Amino acid sequence: MTRTFRGLAVAFVIPLVLGVAACGSDKSDGASDESASDRPTVEVTAQPQDAASAQVTAEQLFDNLSDGDWAGAYDLWTDAAKTAIGKDAYIDLVATCTAQQGEYMVTGVTPVDDSTATIKWSHTPTGSTTAQTGTSTVRYQNGAWRFEPDGASLAAYKQNKCP
Repeated sequence: MTRTFRGLAVAFVIPLVLGVAACGSDKSDGASDESASDRPTVEVTAQPQDAASAQVTAEQLFDNLSDGDWAGAYDLWTDAAKTAIGKDAYIDLVATCTAQQGEYMVTGVTPVDDSTATIKWSHTPTGSTTAQTGTSTVRYQNGAWRFEPDGASLAAYKQNKCP
């Protein structure tokens, strides 16, 4: 009777041990399922295609310019605008463009269509009390609003000149 019990125990325990070992052996990095499942999930969502979101992008760009965050401003440009000048060249150039520095304020937003809006703004250069006004375009591309500098500014950037 003991021999039969040992045989049954071995027949039951060995497959159980091998099964547990096999389940753990397919993990190449040693991480458990629990540690992977407790990580937050990040979902990339598109910005709304509305005037308020277009305004937020323009305000963010102008805040970056006011704060001297040239790289942050450049990152908000449209893909087409970025072809006029590379990021490093823009940062080096715009840091010398004192007329672009100062305080900006968005004064109005006019939707043109679902993917384009016109932004009205005022700008008071550093050291001045006189505000200048202008308009710019923001375009919706790849799920986000992007700022498009005017043609004259882009032409100046291409020539490595301040607009």
